[in-house]
Amino acid sequence: MAGKEPNGHIQKLHLTWDDIDAMCVDVYGKMRRRHVRPDIIVGVSRGGLIPARILSGLLNNKNLSTMRVTFYSRPGVTKKRPRIAEDLSTDINGKTILIADDVIETGKTLQLTKNYLMSRGAKKAYIAVLLKKNRKTLVKPDFYSRTTDKWIVYPWERYVD
Repeated sequence: MAGKEPNGHIQKLHLTWDDIDAMCVDVYGKMRRRHVRPDIIVGVSRGGLIPARILSGLLNNKNLSTMRVTFYSRPGVTKKRPRIAEDLSTDINGKTILIADDVIETGKTLQLTKNYLMSRGAKKAYIAVLLKKNRKTLVKPDFYSRTTDKWIVYPWERYVD
């Protein structure tokens, strides 16, 4: 749950496009220091699409694919468990995968995604997110830029209630 201000309102972290760019560059730098070069980048739709595309450019890797995993029924409200709504259409057998998403909160979505990709024959799967919530998660991201307890407002969510 997001932190609250003294007046009871939820604290929000409003991100700009420059913030997103800087966080992607930060994640990329951490990957370079560990010499991680994925064969395929998988963006978790919808939140991971933009970070995945930016990381694809930074890594000079055009092997970009997507998976849609549903977990939220509306902002702030999750279902009991995530499910794969759109499967990956790329052969990943024996490949090193970078799973890209915007945030890790509980880790349920990314745990499902990573386990699924490994069951499909991936050699290795790394998780990269822009933000990590300050709580225990089911899986730990291999790479992230920042932590927060606040409700995150992304620049691409301008038209979300």
